Amino acid sequence: MGRWAPDPAHVAVDLTLFTVAEDGLRVLLHRRPYAPEEGRWALPGSFTRPGETLDDSARRALADKAGFTDVWLEQLATYDQSPGSPQRPRTVSVVHLALVDADAGRPAGEARWWPVGGRPEPLAFDHGRFVDAGVARLRAKTRYAPVAFQLLPDDFTLAELQAVHEAVLDEPLDVRNFRRDVLASGAVEETGGTRSSGRGRPAKLYRHTSAPFALEAAERRVASRIAEESGGAG
Repeated sequence: MGRWAPDPAHVAVDLTLFTVAEDGLRVLLHRRPYAPEEGRWALPGSFTRPGETLDDSARRALADKAGFTDVWLEQLATYDQSPGSPQRPRTVSVVHLALVDADAGRPAGEARWWPVGGRPEPLAFDHGRFVDAGVARLRAKTRYAPVAFQLLPDDFTLAELQAVHEAVLDEPLDVRNFRRDVLASGAVEETGGTRSSGRGRPAKLYRHTSAPFALEAAERRVASRIAEESGGAG
């Protein structure tokens, strides 16, 4: 087989950054100020720079285009946006899932929060399917891992914790079962403080611990077994 020249491609990072507000799960978008897709809403992102890791590029893009610097971040998926065009070369996009609590501050510049179900359509490039993939990963992961804690401030009430889970999953949860399960898991501990939100007794404040937490019984058993095996191996 003869030799061939490698297909040139640009590597980009795009970020599905989510938070939870009163109206539910929101995604961060910014309006593109230049071609291609000028004026359309898009996910914050950037081409990588020489010497940067993908994580470095993702965090730089969030800081430059949205003003956020302290976020939870993980790689979500890689998309080949081929074959490219004269306006935009073939691009391999490494999409990240990122989470921030609603108290982290207002986005900078042209960025703003949009309800996931009420975002402008169509988004630039393939960003609509990136958002859908981010929502699907976040909802799935929330059922078996304590990822939703990343959408809360350091101190929170159990009602706030449940509200975040319900916003992510887009479904109601039984109050008594949720509180019983989260307290039994050891994933939260009391801070000693309280918060008053009108009439009634002030609610206790909690913080997240390193213990695993899963919403469903089967997943809790798996998480517990993994934790035991990891501890035994150490």
